[in-house]
Amino acid sequence: MAQQTSPSDRPRFEDYPVTEVYKGPLAAPILATQQERLYRTRIRNGVQFGEGVERVQGELERPGPNFAGHYIIVEIGCGSPCVLMAIVDAKTGRIHNPPMSTGLGITNLGGYPWLPGIEFRLDSDLMIMRPCANDGPVYDHYFLWTDNRWKLIRKVKQEPESVQPDRGR
Repeated sequence: MAQQTSPSDRPRFEDYPVTEVYKGPLAAPILATQQERLYRTRIRNGVQFGEGVERVQGELERPGPNFAGHYIIVEIGCGSPCVLMAIVDAKTGRIHNPPMSTGLGITNLGGYPWLPGIEFRLDSDLMIMRPCANDGPVYDHYFLWTDNRWKLIRKVKQEPESVQPDRGR
């Protein structure tokens, strides 16, 4: 179970570095589930052309991995505040479930009040999800991608002044 900690004890991307960044040919996505096949064009275009793939500042503007050395996170907008996300292994084409997923390989965060508060980096195995304000306390979630699965490593309560209201973005 993840530990609740103070904001000063937050995990940092540099604490979870990858050992290698993949620069080889990109494998075609393996569309194994019905939902993955439903979004096949968006997933394939994300891998092949970089559509819906957030690039880190300073990276070359070309298709390729953007998370944990060899994964391509393809974000698919589906209305506010919904985000669909496919995580494609650039080496094998296998699609993995994002954290807090429905188990379908693509996560519909429409059930959660998310703003665009997902942070990740090419050179790190850490992913941060920051939900927007809703009823009750709001927590930042810190997930570690290890052994092809997610591990929630920290959950930090957001301070009231850092919580952003849901503005329908």
